[in-house]
Amino acid sequence: MPDAVSGTARLWLFDMDGTLVAPSEDQLDAWVAAFREVFGLELAPAAITAHLGQTFAEIVGAVIGAEGEPAPSPRIPEALAAYTRHVRKALAARPARLLPGARELLHFLRARGDVVGIVTGNFAEEGEPKLAGVGLRDLLDVVVYADLATHARDALLRRALAAARARGFRGDFADTVVVGDSVHDIRSARRTGALAIAVGTGLTPPDLLVGARPDLLVHDLPCLLATLRQDGVRWVPSARPD
Repeated sequence: MPDAVSGTARLWLFDMDGTLVAPSEDQLDAWVAAFREVFGLELAPAAITAHLGQTFAEIVGAVIGAEGEPAPSPRIPEALAAYTRHVRKALAARPARLLPGARELLHFLRARGDVVGIVTGNFAEEGEPKLAGVGLRDLLDVVVYADLATHARDALLRRALAAARARGFRGDFADTVVVGDSVHDIRSARRTGALAIAVGTGLTPPDLLVGARPDLLVHDLPCLLATLRQDGVRWVPSARPD
């Protein structure tokens, strides 16, 4: 793919789990426990994995819908409370782990004048302990968590852009790069008009990432950082093919 060089500052929006923070079996275990306690469903982790990257409400709706339960469910707040309880207990025992290259990449982007943020389906009660555990909070200009009023990832991206503009960012989605490990990250970026970079560090098989048609697919964050350093300080993927 050819490169484009621009003098405009970029807004970089990263997913959290599987992108900057290592994916965790504890998170899947918390989901399994929540579905068991609230909906009486005995699920294998694989029933949940394909939906990771969406908001909490989207994941619950997709999973219980596949099991023949009515969606959306009025029990989502109850499910959230159960999930949060389990995941926070797991984080206290085994803190989140930063993926290789994450800190170096964020430092690089900030040093060149770009705006850096996280957009995640995590609620703050889950996300903040993770960020504190890996020590990334001070490197982020924008942090957008999900909430019960937000039912689509696109809305989270719009909130992140608004927050960046409030901090002085002058661009739009055309000046925004979304980096994520799931097809939902990539599809959301494409729907909003942002550039989409997929990283193979999460739980999504590479062929599914390719099928989501990201502007760039890299093995991991060190590969992305190497591309940025090699191809210029203002490198961004070129315009998408039709």
